[in-house]
Amino acid sequence: MKGPFDAKRNVPLVDLGTIRETLAYIRDDLARVPGFEGAARLIASALNELNTAERRRVPRSIIDARLRPRNRH
Repeated sequence: MKGPFDAKRNVPLVDLGTIRETLAYIRDDLARVPGFEGAARLIASALNELNTAERRRVPRSIIDARLRPRNRH
């Protein structure tokens, strides 16, 4: 069980940079194959979701929270 001061509790279990690069390669390859353009658009949508989720991620520390721009809505 993790303690209240566990430094790794907010760390993602996967490397999002690697996933993003892999999806970009797959998207680019599928975009060149006739009939798979729709699949390429879906993967592009998944990449956009990753970017959106990363922007909404909870800050890891008080310093990070102060450096993030404040949302008004």
